[in-house]
Amino acid sequence: MSDEWIKIAAPATSANIGAGFDTFGIALESPCEIIEGRKIESGFRIVEVKGPGADMVPLDPDKNSVTIAAREYLKLVGEDFGIEVKITKAIRPCSGMGSSGASAGGGAYLAHVLAGEKGPIENVIIAAAKAEGWTSGGFHADNVAPCILGGFTIIRSNEPLDVMAVRPPENLGIVAALPDILVPTKQARAVLPEKVALKDMVFHIGHSSSLVYGMMSGDIALIGRSIADAVIEPARQKLVPHIAEAEKAAMDNGAVSSCIGGSGPCILSFFDKTKTDGKAIADAVVKVYSDNGMKCDTWITSCGSGCRRI
Repeated sequence: MSDEWIKIAAPATSANIGAGFDTFGIALESPCEIIEGRKIESGFRIVEVKGPGADMVPLDPDKNSVTIAAREYLKLVGEDFGIEVKITKAIRPCSGMGSSGASAGGGAYLAHVLAGEKGPIENVIIAAAKAEGWTSGGFHADNVAPCILGGFTIIRSNEPLDVMAVRPPENLGIVAALPDILVPTKQARAVLPEKVALKDMVFHIGHSSSLVYGMMSGDIALIGRSIADAVIEPARQKLVPHIAEAEKAAMDNGAVSSCIGGSGPCILSFFDKTKTDGKAIADAVVKVYSDNGMKCDTWITSCGSGCRRI
């Protein structure tokens, strides 16, 4: 067995993106989690976890997304070695910024590299999505797909898995704002309605279709008009205090659209880099929360690449 440690950068992501519940996802240029690992004879060991929310991350390899995903990948490609792991968190759990997705994606990609990049990249996504299922209560790839592939991703089907990645326009900027609130994915899914009105279904088809066209054609104004949600965000707004005020503040300061990121509490605001640098948007969202006695972290970023060895 080699003692060489392999280091993987796994980006934060946001899923859903307006009307694309469980279908759309986007990789962020920053922040990124760092997953390090090396081969061992057998089994999985987590020897270190540090960074934001590290105290919330289980050290038991049977309960950690990194090692669950790595194990699932090795099963898929018929390898039986073990992996020792170190995790540096950049995204706290329960953020809506793909914390468990980055862990799962990074863990599966780490195993992929250690196995000599054996098999198609779809195996990495499947293994990571299985690990995500452990934390969120069901197999879905809307966070792990952009984490692994990068760009803006579209999931046509989970079973069988059929995923496409599109590179958004270069001038599309993103402000990710994270209020000091915890929203576990399972809790966020529990508040969703079981039935959807026909008019809401039509709304979602129209807006999701035009968002894909806007991403592919580079039309940032159309992207802004297309990021809207008649079903999921209204159901989840009560989990994220002041979200309506924060989204309005973002729009008033140059965002073309603002929405809940993933399951929340992240608030994702999109802007045109040719018109603003995003700082006023970030400052305005922070002010909404500081005025209400709450801390809020922000990242001014853009669409990023997927998991990579560094």
